[in-house]
Amino acid sequence: MEALIELCDLIAQNPAQFADKLAWICGRCPQSDSVLAGSRRVSRSHLNAVLAVARFLSKSGVVPDNRPYSVVVEFLRLIPSSFNVSFWPQSFNNDAIASFFADFFDYLSKATELSPDFAAEVAAFTRDNVVAAVSCSGDNSTISRAFLVAISQNFPAVLQSDGDTLVRYLLEQMALPVLLPASPREQMQVNSETSSAQSSPLSANANHYHVSEISSPNEVSGSSSGVATRLVDDAASASSRASGAMNGGSMAGGYSNGGGVVPLFRQQVASFEEETVENLEKQEIAYRLITHILDKVQLDDSKLLEQVRLLARKQVQSMPAFLKIRKRDWNEQGPTLKARINAKLSVYQAITRLKMKSLSSLDLDGKAVKKFWLETLVLFTDAAEACLLSVWRKLRMCEDLFSALLTGMTQIAVTKGGQQLRVLLIRLKLLVLTACAQQADAWASSHGAMVESVMKASCEVIEFGWSKDRAPIDTFIMGLAASVRERNDYNEQDGKEKQGVPVVQLNLIRLLADLSVAISKSEVVNMILPLFIESLEEGDASTPGLLRIRLLDAVSHIASLGFEKSFRETVVLMTRSYLNKLSSLGSAESKTLAAEATIERVETLPAGFLLIASRLTSSKLRSDFRHRLLSLCSDVGLAAESKSGRSGADFLGPLLPAVAEICTDFNPSIDVEPSLLKLFRNLWFYIALFGLAPPLKNTQMPNKPVSSTLNSMGSVSSIPLQAVGGPYMWNAQWSAAVQKIAQGTPPLVVSSVKWLEDELELNALHNPGSRRGSGNEKAAVTHRTALSAALGGRVDVGGMSTISGVKATYLLAVAFLEIIRFSSNGGILNGSETLTSSRSAFSCVFEYLKTPNLLPAVSQCLTAIVHQAFETAVSWLEDRISDTGLGAVTRDSTLCVHACFLIKCMSEREECIREIAVNLLIQLRDKFPQVLWNSSCLDSLLFSVDDGSSSALVNDPAWIAAVRSLYQRVVREWIIKSLSYAPCTTQGLLQERLCKANTWQRSRPATDVISLLSEIRIGTGKNDCWTGIRTANIPSVMAAAAAASGANLKLTEPFNFEVLSTGIVSATAKCNHAGEITGMRNLFNSIGGFQTGNAAQGFGLGIGIQRLKSGVFTQQMLAENDSFDKVVLTKFIQQLQQFVNVAEKGLEVDKTSFRQTCSQATAFLLSNMDLDSKSNIDGFSQLLRLLCWCPAYISTANAMETGVFIWTWLVSAAPKLGSLVLAELVDAWLWTIDTKRGLFACEERYSGPAARLRPHLAPGEPVALPENDPVEQIVAHRLWLGFFLDRFEVIRHSNLEQLLLLGRMLQGTTKFPWNFSRHPAATGTFFTVMLLGLKFCSCQSQGNLFKFRQDFSY
Repeated sequence: MEALIELCDLIAQNPAQFADKLAWICGRCPQSDSVLAGSRRVSRSHLNAVLAVARFLSKSGVVPDNRPYSVVVEFLRLIPSSFNVSFWPQSFNNDAIASFFADFFDYLSKATELSPDFAAEVAAFTRDNVVAAVSCSGDNSTISRAFLVAISQNFPAVLQSDGDTLVRYLLEQMALPVLLPASPREQMQVNSETSSAQSSPLSANANHYHVSEISSPNEVSGSSSGVATRLVDDAASASSRASGAMNGGSMAGGYSNGGGVVPLFRQQVASFEEETVENLEKQEIAYRLITHILDKVQLDDSKLLEQVRLLARKQVQSMPAFLKIRKRDWNEQGPTLKARINAKLSVYQAITRLKMKSLSSLDLDGKAVKKFWLETLVLFTDAAEACLLSVWRKLRMCEDLFSALLTGMTQIAVTKGGQQLRVLLIRLKLLVLTACAQQADAWASSHGAMVESVMKASCEVIEFGWSKDRAPIDTFIMGLAASVRERNDYNEQDGKEKQGVPVVQLNLIRLLADLSVAISKSEVVNMILPLFIESLEEGDASTPGLLRIRLLDAVSHIASLGFEKSFRETVVLMTRSYLNKLSSLGSAESKTLAAEATIERVETLPAGFLLIASRLTSSKLRSDFRHRLLSLCSDVGLAAESKSGRSGADFLGPLLPAVAEICTDFNPSIDVEPSLLKLFRNLWFYIALFGLAPPLKNTQMPNKPVSSTLNSMGSVSSIPLQAVGGPYMWNAQWSAAVQKIAQGTPPLVVSSVKWLEDELELNALHNPGSRRGSGNEKAAVTHRTALSAALGGRVDVGGMSTISGVKATYLLAVAFLEIIRFSSNGGILNGSETLTSSRSAFSCVFEYLKTPNLLPAVSQCLTAIVHQAFETAVSWLEDRISDTGLGAVTRDSTLCVHACFLIKCMSEREECIREIAVNLLIQLRDKFPQVLWNSSCLDSLLFSVDDGSSSALVNDPAWIAAVRSLYQRVVREWIIKSLSYAPCTTQGLLQERLCKANTWQRSRPATDVISLLSEIRIGTGKNDCWTGIRTANIPSVMAAAAAASGANLKLTEPFNFEVLSTGIVSATAKCNHAGEITGMRNLFNSIGGFQTGNAAQGFGLGIGIQRLKSGVFTQQMLAENDSFDKVVLTKFIQQLQQFVNVAEKGLEVDKTSFRQTCSQATAFLLSNMDLDSKSNIDGFSQLLRLLCWCPAYISTANAMETGVFIWTWLVSAAPKLGSLVLAELVDAWLWTIDTKRGLFACEERYSGPAARLRPHLAPGEPVALPENDPVEQIVAHRLWLGFFLDRFEVIRHSNLEQLLLLGRMLQGTTKFPWNFSRHPAATGTFFTVMLLGLKFCSCQSQGNLFKFRQDFSY
């Protein structure tokens, strides 16, 4: 069935294209004639086909013909027969039948919405099918009930003329509720509905505070305001019952033993028990079906509609009586009782919807309808209150019924407004208070289902009335908010003993906060928040307790909305509350604090700060909150610093997650105000002082819970040492927060030297007389020791004797900050999504070295911090050397950002910075050679030699000369090193840079680049540019390098060419080809395209290549008004296919023409890489495949030279194509093994002299020579292998996916039996393959390749 569904969905997307498939599915559907005749039963395949066709009709508004419609209609004719067990396959059980009906009618209802004509055909069968199902009895009733349940959920269309008949039939056959005894109040009423009730005996209301009944339209009397007044009086009396609950009382009603109520009550219980569960299920189905009928058609018989309305009214009136029955009053117990209750609640849920639908169908004057709506509104509220107070309120069915009642109430208020809205708001307040009182767990993670329903209804009503009738809305909100403080008035009376906080009060506070967040209006916040603030400052919540905790949580939710006034009031209150907790620190009172006070400090207030920080969106308020939080941290640190023990961390630690969150969008690379910078400095000073930073050593951190004790634990002097070496002493969340804060913290220096040389500000961070202040030499020694450990021993403690204690703490804070930046995410700062050199954390760590006139010891420490940070960055990169996918992209971009920044730092004014930058850049290049071929790094090197910006600002010839000389030396070493390992890729990158220089038309940088590249020559024989054995010394690699350069050289003879001159020629050719494509595109767009006729069909390819390639164009590509891309794409594909056909016929391929076509096609392919066009993706994939396969298929030295040139061009200009290009090349290489070409031509006739000199060299007869020269193909393999070796050096350190592709190539090459050629000319190429295999096996840094290397070695 799953496959059929997928096929159906595919057909729905394009019905015309797959019309034959649709006809096939229709042919598998059952034939009604044979089934009705009883000759056969339907099979599972029949049913699956019917479902598939119905699914198709539900998803597609375009149907090729009427066959699918007729198939479904034919099956509808079979529905009455389906109620017989013999109709279904023997393997179908009742659950399978129910599932089939549910899916079928779900699809059918959606299909009728798409096609009115089809809906009319379906409607003709609805009445007969429903009647047949209702009248079915006996063993077949289970199937008919499954059918009725399915259509009660998704009712099909019905004819207008059948509406009255169906409703009347359902009332007679299924909807027969039990007649309840009338209550004394009802017996005293003069009810003119007696005659109507006799024809349809229905249950009466046993509720003791329902409104006077309004029987029929003809008996409407009095004004609607009078009815509303009585409703309001009832609501007021009910509201008075809720005030007891606000003060800890009970809201559950009792039962009177006098006046005959108990006997009547027992009679009602007995009447309910007379109803069977089966009958209740029938009633539910009937009510749902009638509701659907009323929704689809209008009843012509007004008396029948009135009967439905009265039926629904009586059933709704009976809800409170049923819900008030206590569990012990039922004669049944256990699962039987639960089943009865669930069934009856389901009936009530269905009748609630029927009541709403029957009222909306009435055609009466406005005055009469208004009274009916008012009556229904109060009946619903009475039933909803009964749900809240019922012993069954925790049942899912009861919760659903409550939700349905509230939905009906809000629908009445929103639809009618006016008086109905005002009445609803009065009754809704009672429901809110009752729901809050009934939820026992005030500290649950979420509201209960009923509270959620009440809140949803409140939101809908407030949203509607906000612009329609504002006054009652304000009264409703203010009344709920005032209910929070009602208890305080009672507690203030003399002689009253304080009680615990009622649950209703706690839940109401939470509901009001959530209501404010959901509505998100400043006016609502201004009505609720002042009462909360007043309670926190002056009421019961001014002292620690559960009420205060709940109110603080509520105000933090409200403040997170971002309304400026409420935000500032709340933050000031929360900040003051947090600071007040420090006043009793260390005193005797702190030992007797209530547990709620500790919870408030450790959990509630920090969670509130975090919530505000995470939800604020206004940049202005976020900036303000960031300043306030940092100020709070500074004040907390200063207040707690002088206390004994570890109380500083206990108070500062809980605030760190909020600080981390508010700093996530802060860019530390921009200019920061000195006041904010000092707050950051103070924060990190206390982080270092209290040991809150994660250890700098690799020590596993225990998952320590939040500390809430303020007693002395361990020696204070040992904290800095343990903070450096670990293990971590605090909550792991605090450690993670410190790491996030580091990404958004600016460097802790300003333009002046005040912070480093003047210790007054640093001393101010200690309290007078503090044991950790500057006067305590023991603390100073401890901090120097911790600083030395943090710097990895680069500076010994004895060399820091001139550094004071506070300055040592400051330097320790700097060390923590700068090292953590790199250990957490590799050293990328917060900022824009684009990764630029300014986001490198080295931009922060180098700022400290720019401060002039530093003490030697301080300068030595700052320099050690730079080197320690660099080692951390290297360690972070090495740990991710085996990452793939997004992890590899993050690793490589981080490496590139750091390298580019270090390159930029080579032009700094300070000589020490330039020296450190060059030293670190060289180390980075040697540890991660992949940066040698990174486009961004090469751009930074070549075009930053002299960009004119620095020399324009500073007229210092000596400095300019020194910087230029440094750049030239580094750039020359960089290029020579990259050439020595991967000459093909390096030349391709250089040519791209020369194209850019030509495009930018910047004379000076281009001149400097030319001077750098001059005199660099590569070729066969001894090379003077580099020493030692490098990959470029391999003959095949050197030959591939010559081909990649674009030089017209004879690779079979010794050669030596200049990189610069050949690069300029090739770059110029590439620019010309790109210009040709751009010119043609502009011309095409300027003339508005052109018409084309039928395109010539593509030329056939050889059997071998057709077997391996996929996606060959078999359809006509060009249509009227074709786009430029389609036109050019087709031409290039046709031309490349022509070259393949020529080679297949044994003819010689023209070298110049082939190179010209491949170059133009490559330029066209690359020009579309920048357009981000998703169209023609298959065509461009085909073009890329041909560019990779054509040189391999032609298999000549000239073709392979062109191939190496364009492959190098592709991977250099578009590195993201590297994996695609290599994958195609590996497939082509393996294809040459299968077809025994070149290096893999293992037949005797390809073995050269050994084939001819028989029996002179070997026994046997001479073998005829092949038509094609095998040496030519071996040379092609040699060039190809040189390109593979070049790519291996580029990707071995950074791209695991491409390494695995090379591993696949090597596995296929060396699998047994070997297929290598025995020709003498293949000897060198054979050993080059072996060398590549050994190099691949030597990749020890990639742990993911271990198993792969092991398999390959065997």
